[in-house]
Amino acid sequence: MKMRTMMPRAIGSWRSVALCATAILVYLVLVLPLVASSGKLLSLRILPEEPTLWGASAAQRFVLLGLYADGLERDVTSEARLTLSDDGIASMEEHGRLVARSNGTVTLRADLDGETAETRLTVSGAGEQRPFSFGRDIGSILTKRGCNTSDCHGSVKGKGGFKLSANALYPREDYKWIVEGGTYQVLSPESKGPKNPRVDFEKPQHSQLLLKPTMGVGHGGGQRFSVDSADYETIVNWIRRGAPFGEESEGESVRLVGIEVQPAEVVLDAQGRQQLLVTARLSNGRREDITSEVLYVSNNSEVVDVSSDGVVSAVNTGETAVMIRAAGFAVGTGFGVISELLDSYPQVEETNFIDRHVFAKLRKFNIIPSKLSDDREFLRRVCLDLTGTLPPPERVREFLADQDTDKRERLIETLFNTPEYVDYWTFRFADLFRVGHFLQPGPKFTDSYWEWVRDGVERNRPYDQVAMERIAGQGALGAPNHYFGTGGELPKPPDMMAEQIRVFFGRRLDCAQCHNHPYENWSQDQFWQLTAFFGQLTRAGDYGVDTVIYDDPEGHGQLGQGEKTRHPRTKELVQPAFLSGEPLSLEKLHDPRLALAKWMVSHPNFAQAAVNRIWSYFFGQGIVDPVDDFRLTNHPTHPELLAALAQEFRDNHHDVKHLVRLIVRSRTYQLSSEANETNQDDAINYSHRIPRPLDAEVLLDGISQLTGVPETYEKSATGAVLPDGIRAINIVRPDAFPTGFLNAYGQPSRQTVPERKVEPNLAQALHVLAGGTYNQKVSAEGGRVDGLVKKGASNDEIIEELYLAGLSRFPTERERTLLKTMITGAESRRKAIEDLMWGVIASREFAYNH
Repeated sequence: MKMRTMMPRAIGSWRSVALCATAILVYLVLVLPLVASSGKLLSLRILPEEPTLWGASAAQRFVLLGLYADGLERDVTSEARLTLSDDGIASMEEHGRLVARSNGTVTLRADLDGETAETRLTVSGAGEQRPFSFGRDIGSILTKRGCNTSDCHGSVKGKGGFKLSANALYPREDYKWIVEGGTYQVLSPESKGPKNPRVDFEKPQHSQLLLKPTMGVGHGGGQRFSVDSADYETIVNWIRRGAPFGEESEGESVRLVGIEVQPAEVVLDAQGRQQLLVTARLSNGRREDITSEVLYVSNNSEVVDVSSDGVVSAVNTGETAVMIRAAGFAVGTGFGVISELLDSYPQVEETNFIDRHVFAKLRKFNIIPSKLSDDREFLRRVCLDLTGTLPPPERVREFLADQDTDKRERLIETLFNTPEYVDYWTFRFADLFRVGHFLQPGPKFTDSYWEWVRDGVERNRPYDQVAMERIAGQGALGAPNHYFGTGGELPKPPDMMAEQIRVFFGRRLDCAQCHNHPYENWSQDQFWQLTAFFGQLTRAGDYGVDTVIYDDPEGHGQLGQGEKTRHPRTKELVQPAFLSGEPLSLEKLHDPRLALAKWMVSHPNFAQAAVNRIWSYFFGQGIVDPVDDFRLTNHPTHPELLAALAQEFRDNHHDVKHLVRLIVRSRTYQLSSEANETNQDDAINYSHRIPRPLDAEVLLDGISQLTGVPETYEKSATGAVLPDGIRAINIVRPDAFPTGFLNAYGQPSRQTVPERKVEPNLAQALHVLAGGTYNQKVSAEGGRVDGLVKKGASNDEIIEELYLAGLSRFPTERERTLLKTMITGAESRRKAIEDLMWGVIASREFAYNH
């Protein structure tokens, strides 16, 4: 008997020893090398900080982050010892997951390697049951299981005759398709064919809503959950209760009004893993952990993989985002994976908050920023970026010789106060605002629009005021002129609305014109409610003579003869309403665009879009890029920097010059284009200057400036002639004076919002080799070469002049020696100097801003 009672204990003991040995082996092989390589643990922090749990059986997952000496924060939740100060208020059901038991406050403490961290957890309403909500309770299941993604039932027409709104964005529509059945029609609200409900009230287990995802019957989407899952139990119980919508039958509902994810930005080493936390903001002011109720998707699974419960694992080096989709909402968080950690990281000087945000990310990614640009590089760069003009040779000599430590700041202020600054930024905004597109009625109107833009730049008018005038402008001259269309007809209201949203919100809503947006949280109803703000826009008067733009209550068109805004699917008249769904009040219907303009410039999207676009003018890319394509799957490279810039812009009354000053004075902007070993592959984090090609007009003006030979333009189709010596950036109607050179180098048409990313092409190569711009200007009489030769300048003087004028630097000794030998040994000295000039303007160093 004794043997029989001891045998299980002995077996249990040996089993424990074996398990312990296995654990030690795993620790030695996998965990210990990571800990050793990461160095000393410096500190701990717990996420989320001081949460509040509300409702019966509310739960909260916690993540413990440890900061190590190598600079990385790691998820150490599983390694730490977690203790609660009071088990009666909350209990730990899983490591890192607490469940509320009774009202009160409890402290969670974490201990690891001598470091500690604490946070308080408050429980309230522990006895209250949350009211049922179809959108919240059923919608979250459909979202987490991927049933309503754009490649499944959330696509434009749905799939297999069953339609759901993407992300459960429109729960009432989803409820109708599930409970009533029917087939979605793009151009009609009426269902096509017989209605087959997806629920069976007599036999709930036989409901299509359950048989399909459990593979009880054939399902193209495969198994989504099992019959013994909590999701199955929730749905079947809902059907048994008669499938209520909930928000109407059970009083005031508790709805999601937003979601947040933590950590907001993560860097992993090669073996790194990170648990994400997702928190819902509720309509009753509470917050709730929904980490287990959302859908996780990696934007690039070759960089990181993410599990169904939100654990992100490193795969390969790179940078991407993980998208989190909840019922009606979505958010993203950035992830980077690095392969090697630096032994030490240098202290990098910061000028302003731009540098703080940029350099903090570089430090996380173990990327060292390049050194500061030298004076010649900075001078040429800032002159081109602020004035679109090369600094003249005498200015280069003066700046390079100046020994004052504040000369860069003084130069910036000098450039701000030049006519060239006004010219260049007039060109920038004229391009964006489509001044002078060929459809505008005539010089009087086009010139007035141009002068309106120029006045705004010259007086540095607040950007929100400029935007309001462009959106809401009425009258004959100035801002309203961009509303002119083909043959004097006004553009269609959907096109006008979409352009304003793209320019001032950085969003592209076009996909929502015919149906709910398949990838974003934009509905067709929202599209047409915004369009209705332009439904009264009317033109009166003779086209091109005394045309007036105004809002007419009778509707869109000439003298109010057009049709008011109708929804293409329901065919009903649409009343103006903001994105929130709030309709325009009756007292504001007489001037709807003004109400829209005021709402737009006060919306967070406005400042974000503005600073992102202006940032791109200096770095060749936006923090969100393309700059007018803010969307869930296009994650910003520096979300905190974008938010800080937008806040600064708002706090300083939308002052463009203030924003520009911040950018060009930052060390980030002034970094050298010479890369180092750590940043040579970085293309998105601003660790060094990435050279970018000059805009077509700036390049043409630069060639004319360097050669000393102004560009000549042919007459327009109407016989108009441009004044001699006009710069390309000052042409009010570029569509009327097209040139092959500008077309080859990417001058956009102003028929649509311009995009200026043009790759090198054959036409450019032909212009360099045989085009008149490159070949005739270098030898033209009266040009720079002609003048230098005729005044008897020495070879040294000529070489130096061309380098200073074109490249803003002195030639190196090697360059000087080789070029002098070339000129001296040539049969024709003048031809050799012309070849030198051609070489300068044909070089990448000239054609790019470094």
